[in-house]
Amino acid sequence: MVGADFVSPTSSQIISCRQNGVVQVWSAETAEQLSSLQLGSDISNLACCQSSRCAFVGFTSGLLVVLDLNKPEAPKIVFEDRIHQGPILQIFFDPSGKLLFTGSNDGHVIILDTRASNKFKCLGHIDVAGEVTGIGSLHQLKVEKEWCYLTVSSTSNGQSTITHTKIPVDLHLQPAEAFDDDTFHLAAGFIKRKDLKVSFSASSIAMISPFELVTIDSAKKHVVFLNIDNSGQLVETSRANGHLLKGGSVVISPHHKWVGSYSGDGQIIFRTTDDTKDSVSIACHSHFMGGTSFLKFSNDGQQVLSGGRDGVIALWKWNYDALVAEEKSKVLGAVDASRGRYASLLGLRKEQDAVLQNMPVISTLKCAGERTWLEKVQMGVQELKDKSYEPQINELKKSISDLRATVLGMIETNESVDEIEQLKRHEFTLDLDERQRILDEGDDEIESIKETVELENLAMLFLKELIKTECWDGMAVVGRSLALFQGELEVSNFPIRKQTDAEKQEIERVLELYGHEQLESDQIVYNTKHKDEEAEQEEETVVSSSLYGSHATKFYDKSVQYSQFSLHSNQRKRDAIILIKNTINHLKHTFNKEFNDVYSSKKQEIQRVAERSERIKVILRDLKSDEAVTVPEFKKIEVPESYLVVEDNEIPFEKYLTPEEKAAQLEKERLEAERRKLEEADNARERALNTMMHGKLEIRPEDELQKDLEKPEFMLTKNEDQYSEEELKIAKDFEKREKTLMEEREKYRKALEAELKKLQTANAEAMSSFDEKLSKLFKLRIEYQKTVNQEELKIVRIARSIHQHDYLEECERNLSQPLDEFKQFKLKTQEEVAEIKRSIDKLRDEHELIIQEDKAIEKQFKKDFADVEAFTLEILAKLYKRRPKIVKQKTINNETNSRSPNPFHVKVEDPDRAFLEAMAELDTDIHKPEILEDEIWERFVEARAIKVESELK
Repeated sequence: MVGADFVSPTSSQIISCRQNGVVQVWSAETAEQLSSLQLGSDISNLACCQSSRCAFVGFTSGLLVVLDLNKPEAPKIVFEDRIHQGPILQIFFDPSGKLLFTGSNDGHVIILDTRASNKFKCLGHIDVAGEVTGIGSLHQLKVEKEWCYLTVSSTSNGQSTITHTKIPVDLHLQPAEAFDDDTFHLAAGFIKRKDLKVSFSASSIAMISPFELVTIDSAKKHVVFLNIDNSGQLVETSRANGHLLKGGSVVISPHHKWVGSYSGDGQIIFRTTDDTKDSVSIACHSHFMGGTSFLKFSNDGQQVLSGGRDGVIALWKWNYDALVAEEKSKVLGAVDASRGRYASLLGLRKEQDAVLQNMPVISTLKCAGERTWLEKVQMGVQELKDKSYEPQINELKKSISDLRATVLGMIETNESVDEIEQLKRHEFTLDLDERQRILDEGDDEIESIKETVELENLAMLFLKELIKTECWDGMAVVGRSLALFQGELEVSNFPIRKQTDAEKQEIERVLELYGHEQLESDQIVYNTKHKDEEAEQEEETVVSSSLYGSHATKFYDKSVQYSQFSLHSNQRKRDAIILIKNTINHLKHTFNKEFNDVYSSKKQEIQRVAERSERIKVILRDLKSDEAVTVPEFKKIEVPESYLVVEDNEIPFEKYLTPEEKAAQLEKERLEAERRKLEEADNARERALNTMMHGKLEIRPEDELQKDLEKPEFMLTKNEDQYSEEELKIAKDFEKREKTLMEEREKYRKALEAELKKLQTANAEAMSSFDEKLSKLFKLRIEYQKTVNQEELKIVRIARSIHQHDYLEECERNLSQPLDEFKQFKLKTQEEVAEIKRSIDKLRDEHELIIQEDKAIEKQFKKDFADVEAFTLEILAKLYKRRPKIVKQKTINNETNSRSPNPFHVKVEDPDRAFLEAMAELDTDIHKPEILEDEIWERFVEARAIKVESELK
């Protein structure tokens, strides 16, 4: 999924598109597919218009297609045009519903009219640096109805730029002064353009208000809030943590109060513009498949549509159940904002929908190679300029044509004169500066190519040295293969790396430790006695193999390993791995010895076969046979050293020679030619050899047999009946010698054929014998490979056991640490509880003593006033227990204290003193009951004073 959006004006339908060109319309309520349309090209983006029921689809070829969605069950193509050279990466609508902004990687932002009545006309463009990464727009209906704000983020060579402009909503009605030229490039002064550099890589942009922006710091994975101050500078106001992966994009809600962001981590994050730190995160798409690819708000902001590269479209709705009435009314402000926009676009939407339904259907889309809208405009402007200057252009063309004919005539004349009178070709160049410029450009390009090639060669040399050091110099045994003379079977040896000094010391340590353990341990008996010794031996072997889990002893008798039942600790397991690796190393060396023997055998066989083949060639030459002789040789895989040497025939290009090397080569060729000339002039030795021995130092009998007998002259000139007696004798003697020669030749031919058959048989038997030997080696290689694989599997199993043990120990430590902390806390708490209990017991004892003292004082009080009447005693008892109510004193910080050297000095009155003063006031005669005598009152006051003093203690 590369795009999806809500079909305006309601959110009851959704349109989505896939990268393979499939567009689908869905019901948002039932999730049922209403229709599907195959556009047959790679789609890059999609967005729905607010002023009509149509969708704009962008393609990777730069093509823009408009779909009429008035009938969701049958969408149709009503407009198509190629507006970008690269893929359409951004499609964004102005909130007023009249303008559409598109961005690509060609450095242009194209502005289109979204109204079908204007045939979706391209109105203008602005240029930006590099690739457009985000587009944001804002339209303030009640403040600036005729203008909308546009912000574009772009990235070029790692540097991000934010372009802030102010575009008129009715751009098609603007005067010519609004553009820089006839290609409809908007003038920077007219749109109040500001190009603002940012210090980070901005991967998206959105507008909160005309001068408040939100973007994403791709490298640091932060959501960044920016502000454009009065001086036109970009100021960062706040940052918030974003996504887990780099990149991402931001989306603003229709009422510009909520910010949504998405990234390749598969999460979507929402936050408000008032509180940027607080956020809500939802994991909705698989980050393994590429994460979230788009996020869209519905027109009322109450639904959110997300899609991912995992092929899933998710529809989300806000849940307000947990909000109170005040908060719910605040978040429902998006609905109120959408109602205002809906009302403002109602008339325009009805008008444009009617036009859409009457537009003709387009059945075939344009090809990717067609010119873009901007290229067509530029071509039209150029044609107009050409027409305006057509007379001057024709005159210049005629003058140039005449001048060219004159120069060509001069060149032709120059070629017909004597060589000494001829001018060089460059002397006919009329524009010397242009010629020099072209030559300089060529030289510069040559130097650039040389530098590039030298750097590439240097990188290759470094890589070669790295590979050679790692795969050749660092090998104790280099990988090598052996192939059959006749067949496709190949057997390779075991490549072995060189052991480092640390590895050797570690092996020696483990072997020494193993030896000490064997000396200290008792002899282990692995079998029970049986009557049959063979069965006993076989059982012992089986038990031993099971005990050690290894068959390495079949090929290496000195294999040293720990029993599988003795691997109790991680250190023992690590030592066991070292011993197993040592065993594997010895196994490989043992097989490599067998391999080297067979390799030497093949080398010898090749030499012998080559010697026989040379003799076979001689025999075939003597027999005048054209039969081909195949001489076996090592394949390249059998001689890996050959890979390190580059032969001249492996280079398909001619070797470049510097001028000095060319001069040296010419001098060498000249000296060689002179030497050959001197040798061919008069070589007495060669002339004598040719004259006396026909050019051969040694005469072979078989060469003599090849010579034909020379007939006497009379046999060539006379008939047989004209011979004389002497000539008849000579003729008979010649025929006899000729017959003998033929017999000798036949014997020699049969001998050669017998020798040829013998040599060929010997070669075939030798190669067949070696092939059998190699087949046996192949079977042995399989056995060794099985054993080595078994040992390596043991290493993996033990390493897994070590890892699992370490993991469990780590988990145990992680679980034990808080448990130990809780135990310490428990002990500390128990001690504190014990201390508190002791304090409580102590206080309880003191409290009981005080209660006893109070009881004793009260008892003494009753004894002291035993002579008083019961009614009077009851009054005295109430007064005895009466205490004054003391109001808590507030801190006093009067003017005198404020002048104290200590500014924080506060005077606080003693509460005991205030209590005693209040008690003294109760002891006055004012509070004495009238029925009491003065003598009894004084006794009572003294008794109560003792009681109060006891309480204060």
